[in-house]
Amino acid sequence: MTKIAERIINYIEMLGVHDKGLKRAHARGYYYDAKVELTPEGKALLGATERAVIRLSDAPPSKRTPEQFVSLKGLAIHFEKTDSNFIFVNFPYFPFVKRESVLKLMTYVNAIKQTDDWFVRFNLVRKIGQLEGFGQRLGKFASHFPLSTLRKYQTYHNLHYYQTDKDYVRFHVKYEEDIKLYVERYIAPQSIEVLRNDGDIHEIGHLTITREIDRDLPYFELLKTGPHLKPLIEDDIIHLRDEMYQISAERRLNEKNSES
Repeated sequence: MTKIAERIINYIEMLGVHDKGLKRAHARGYYYDAKVELTPEGKALLGATERAVIRLSDAPPSKRTPEQFVSLKGLAIHFEKTDSNFIFVNFPYFPFVKRESVLKLMTYVNAIKQTDDWFVRFNLVRKIGQLEGFGQRLGKFASHFPLSTLRKYQTYHNLHYYQTDKDYVRFHVKYEEDIKLYVERYIAPQSIEVLRNDGDIHEIGHLTITREIDRDLPYFELLKTGPHLKPLIEDDIIHLRDEMYQISAERRLNEKNSES
């Protein structure tokens, strides 16, 4: 896994869009302190935690892109007492479920950038469309892509399933005046690219942002999910993301140390 994650990070860096010393993705981010209030069901899932660090971010890995032009937004939560982490994005599905597909995607994207031959580019785009049948789901991708560039008044999704002692759950949040946290309960998990409407959905708490803080978490450790939840072993993407975040954090730290 680490080798694939490292190759993907290398391809991201080859695109030349990230700023030195910043995250390879979601570089522009703002950290906030937040008060957490959970229902009994929320505490049973996430533990008894009362404080959190929230990071709001934009998808492009460069501060050169004005955030007012960016519709793809991220929202990450670090629950302090349980040292657990959950990442959300305002897009309800991820089209790839195999780490090899993500590696091929980045390989093809870099090849498109490096060639001036439009015939070669066309064939590379065709190959991207063949990855896990992505070309057949372009309509699904386009119809659910977020249009609003506001951070508030959007729903943010965590696409990964977590196992409890009795079922499987996913989470989403609605960022309005407060950040309302919801659980989706399922008998069995499905692929993270499947849009579902059969979950038993409950509001399990809310987070109130209290102030912006000068803090930079190296990365959100996605496999740390508290005492009551387990990431699925078969979920390639959550394990790949965790490895990629670690590699990105190490490289950022090395870049900062080289400047000091």
